[in-house]
Amino acid sequence: MPSGRNSMDMIYWYLLALGIILLWTVAVSIVWGRWKEQIEKKSIQCMGPFVMWKTQRGKQLIEKIATTRVKLVETYGRISVGITGVSMVTMTALLVFSAYLVIERAKDIDIELHMLLGLPGLNPMIPLWYGILGLIVAMVVHEFSHGLLTIVAKVKVVSLGIMFFIFPMGAFVEPDEKGIMTLEKKKRVRMYSAGPASNIIVAGVFSVIFSVILMSSVQPVAQGIGITGVGDGTAADIGGLVPGMIITTFNGTPILRQSDFTNAIALTSANQNVSIEVYDPNIGGDGMRVLPNVTLTDKFLETGKIADEGKGYLGINSMTVRDDYFKPIGDSRTLGDMGVSVSIYITLPLQRLSPVDGVVMGFYEIDGFWSFMPTGAFWILANACYWIFWLNLMVGLSNALPAVPLDGGYIFKDWLDSFMGRISRFQDVEKRTKIVDTIALVLAFTILFLILWQVIGPRVL
Repeated sequence: MPSGRNSMDMIYWYLLALGIILLWTVAVSIVWGRWKEQIEKKSIQCMGPFVMWKTQRGKQLIEKIATTRVKLVETYGRISVGITGVSMVTMTALLVFSAYLVIERAKDIDIELHMLLGLPGLNPMIPLWYGILGLIVAMVVHEFSHGLLTIVAKVKVVSLGIMFFIFPMGAFVEPDEKGIMTLEKKKRVRMYSAGPASNIIVAGVFSVIFSVILMSSVQPVAQGIGITGVGDGTAADIGGLVPGMIITTFNGTPILRQSDFTNAIALTSANQNVSIEVYDPNIGGDGMRVLPNVTLTDKFLETGKIADEGKGYLGINSMTVRDDYFKPIGDSRTLGDMGVSVSIYITLPLQRLSPVDGVVMGFYEIDGFWSFMPTGAFWILANACYWIFWLNLMVGLSNALPAVPLDGGYIFKDWLDSFMGRISRFQDVEKRTKIVDTIALVLAFTILFLILWQVIGPRVL
């Protein structure tokens, strides 16, 4: 449970974000209301708080690629259908499984509503500037791909543009709506599939850049648990431990991972003196030194739990220092291990392991090819690549969900309509369309419920 101070901080940031959004909305409304004609002449339109700048720039590039590489683009469209279809099924299954986990482990799950928003500035998990960069790349890739398949399908692209909501939210391609509605289903499915599939492909490319090309030069400065925070007045604070140190041995027990430390301190008692060997980046030589007499405090004083009374407490926040966090396969030898490694890699932001900055940068050294770069510059590049991977993956997978108005929703409708069209009792187009629309609407609300259930479930069970 969050402390009172953390709760107040959260409320402060919620109110600040709400205030900024309200100011932006009011400002856009006033400016649009007073100078609408002048603004429209600049190819700018407003839809509520959203500001869209439309342009013809880039349209010629899309048309050139689409018209000179027709076969290649069509083949890419067919591949995109497969990628998006697999993603649709996978994401729907994951949502159902997540809903089951909420029921089974409601007490262990605590997800706030803002954690479901993939918007930098509103979701505190997403760093602002890396998030904006990743989101812009994701939206440009997404809409550019739609544009290619739109033109190959001989549907007119009216305009391209950028959408703003305080910050740039991404790019868009505006096709001729009538042309889309009259388009052959298989061509329309390819057009809708191209966006999510392209995001997933780009995510794969940047994952390779990050984990293989960049992180192959990263090594831990020492094996152990890195200290990321020290509580004021705790045993760690009094004993001389500071953020940036790496604990390698605790009271004679070698520490290689977080579980080693958890098990070792569980054997101690309050007021016990322990020795701690650490890697200290602020001293010369090999950086190793020993703190021989650190007096542990009573864990009960920190947690208030009777079960913790008399147990030793150090008072640090820490993480296992290892480089396989940053590699989606890691040292996996089985499919189960591979699944765990991939899930850790994708959830680095949830574990506060991306972006790598602050004291965490000091836990690693850069050698090999990239050693010529300053440490700070290297991590900016690495973090940018990871967040381009992460946001492209999230945009691609979320848009593959079978819920209108997402791309996957329109794909599902066309697939369902084609399937039902083969059944004799559904040959009446008007009747079939109503049934398809109804099923698609129910499915869309079901998907929305499954997403919101991650927040609602733990609070009502």
